[in-house]
Amino acid sequence: MTLPPILPVLRTRANAVSIGGVHMTQVKICGIRSLEEAHWAIDAGADAIGFIFVPQSKRTIRPEQALEISLNIPPFITRIGVFVNQDPTTVGEIVRKCHLTAIQLHGTEELEDYQTIDVPCIKAINISVDDDVNLDELKLQRTLEEWAGKVQGILVDASYQGQLGGTGSPLPWDNSDLQKLFNHIRSFDIPLILAGGLTPENVQRAIQAVKPYAVDVSSGVERMGNKQPDLIKLFIHKAKEGR
Repeated sequence: MTLPPILPVLRTRANAVSIGGVHMTQVKICGIRSLEEAHWAIDAGADAIGFIFVPQSKRTIRPEQALEISLNIPPFITRIGVFVNQDPTTVGEIVRKCHLTAIQLHGTEELEDYQTIDVPCIKAINISVDDDVNLDELKLQRTLEEWAGKVQGILVDASYQGQLGGTGSPLPWDNSDLQKLFNHIRSFDIPLILAGGLTPENVQRAIQAVKPYAVDVSSGVERMGNKQPDLIKLFIHKAKEGR
């Protein structure tokens, strides 16, 4: 399987792309809902854009809209579809119809059910920030062992009051349990993608604390629920110089 730009075959480390000896963090702008927003992200230097196909999400997009965007942006931009516990057949149909280059599974999916979808898969780990972070290390190890070889990226995101993603709530990146989680992911040589409450103001601190392969943002580049070109540009600028 050929991997899109945001998920290359990494030979030495799964947390950065090295260009001229400088490690460049990849950036995904998620929750894209219009061609204008897509161009804002691409013109600012985004490596990937995300379409949310979850009906309950306030950032959901219809497949017809996503297709129009996909057909009118450069082919080298990674186009990721975000799904939560949705029927694998439906997911596969949307992938083909919308010319997606990767999927992101954000729920409690069984990965085996999605193995016939012939694009790379990113699996999300949702960390509750309602209370103190307290991870079951043994369960985590078993989960990563199960996912190894089946996913091409693991995204760590914050959940708040049952909402998965897009919460605007940052993760406590320096938390010892979270640092163990990040190290576990790296030990499997799987690209680590960081999400959860990232903004232009905090993305550099997050990158320095976690050293992810990529960062993923949605609400952090919005005002009043709408994407803003100035925030997208500033976020990407900060992320690219964040190391």
